[in-house]
Amino acid sequence: MPTDDWQFWVATAFAIGGILVVARPFLPKRRKSDAGCPGCPSGEHGGDAAPKPKRVDLTIGGKRVR
Repeated sequence: MPTDDWQFWVATAFAIGGILVVARPFLPKRRKSDAGCPGCPSGEHGGDAAPKPKRVDLTIGGKRVR
């Protein structure tokens, strides 16, 4: 291996980056912190209201179903 060649290290860095890009969907996701507002110095958040559910229209064969 030509470990004293700068091109070897550039190609190695690209190869490692490519492997990480390909493997990323298979790696476990990081857990979010328990802080309500990570940007706030106190860690508090604006309220305890749950997010509103998203409503969508159901269509079958292009016709709206209720």
